[in-house]
Amino acid sequence: MNIETTPRMKHTLPALILMALMSGQAVAEDWPQFHGPSRNNTTTETGWRKDWPTAGPLVAWRAQVGAGMASFAVVDERVFTAGNDGENQDTIWCFDLATGKVLWRHDYPCKSAAHVMTIVPGGPSATPCVGEGRVFTVSREGDVFCLEATTGKVVWHKSLLKDFHGKRPVYGYAGSPLLWQGKLFLDVGGEEGSTVCLNAANGETLWAKGTGEAGYATPVMAIFGGQARLIMFKGRELAVLNPQDGKVIASYATTTNDFCNCATPAIGADGTIFISHTGNDGSNGLRFDGTSLTAAWNVRDLGLLYNSGVPWGKNALMIFNDSKRGVNDLRCLDLTTGKALWESAEVNKGTAIFSDGHLIVLSAAGELQLCQPSDSGIQVLVRAPVLEGKCWVLPVLSRHHLLCRSNAGEVVCLKLGKL
Repeated sequence: MNIETTPRMKHTLPALILMALMSGQAVAEDWPQFHGPSRNNTTTETGWRKDWPTAGPLVAWRAQVGAGMASFAVVDERVFTAGNDGENQDTIWCFDLATGKVLWRHDYPCKSAAHVMTIVPGGPSATPCVGEGRVFTVSREGDVFCLEATTGKVVWHKSLLKDFHGKRPVYGYAGSPLLWQGKLFLDVGGEEGSTVCLNAANGETLWAKGTGEAGYATPVMAIFGGQARLIMFKGRELAVLNPQDGKVIASYATTTNDFCNCATPAIGADGTIFISHTGNDGSNGLRFDGTSLTAAWNVRDLGLLYNSGVPWGKNALMIFNDSKRGVNDLRCLDLTTGKALWESAEVNKGTAIFSDGHLIVLSAAGELQLCQPSDSGIQVLVRAPVLEGKCWVLPVLSRHHLLCRSNAGEVVCLKLGKL
């Protein structure tokens, strides 16, 4: 079993990476979608600077993109993200990675407020996905755009509400689009096709199946028994679908307040499907035998909200426990048993990615933390404030540049290459 990777990475990058490692060269890699090239918050980048000064790495550039929790996609030295200006306009941005120069922007009308409660962050929460020369985005209100990556020209546009009769989640659409083999998968919600598969080239509907609430998690493509399976963490359940026709093969019921199934499911090396929310069910390790899902274990006091975890070792996952409010609780969870291999209160809670033996964490307060995990624990090597305000956005490392963003839309690009 494995998580399906992008075609470009699957067929081209391994050979290039192996050649670079054998020659002692640093490895640089694109980050084409939410969760990175392997869709698991990791990258094969090596050789980036880890000797950070106390003030943090060198700043390459800064930008203001508007409110939102959309992270970044980086392809061919271009940075893609999205934000809202606070006056009911969304913008999809394309920057030059090295300089921060705006290469193009696409503006369109979209509500600024995600919810009547002002504590709920406004602006887009879905991260752009880039592939086949196109950029795919989803707004809080269900606007789906396909743009040319080089120019920002609109190729096609759909509305999840108008075109598919979708049901907007309580806090707006947040799941990022999944691009796979020329198909685009979206969590729409509603009673007339809750999950939708589109032809990525022209936006035509290939299938629309199922009923029920949309979740906030991003779809996952995984291989079980040699067969590709679409994993959807819907508002009320974890569902396994056939990506070719949308048929639901198996499902496991679990939900919480406002259907906040937010964290992207993680797939263990042993095939365990890890799902988690901050409701009464907490975290579950599910087994899929090809036709049904069963719970192998449950940890009720462990819940994930907006951080989806980082794989470690043979079959473990490093995760922040969002069920514990106001305290730091980072755990390395054995996905076979559900037991913690280690726990730490030293790392300030935030979002995390892994590269070159190190965990990079952007805390919820804007502090960047460089950490070194092991099988027995984790050590914080450097702490550096890089942003102000709330920061719930996943950082991105690509081509020796580290991109960080606040909920308010302040972006900082840090240079981790050679001086």
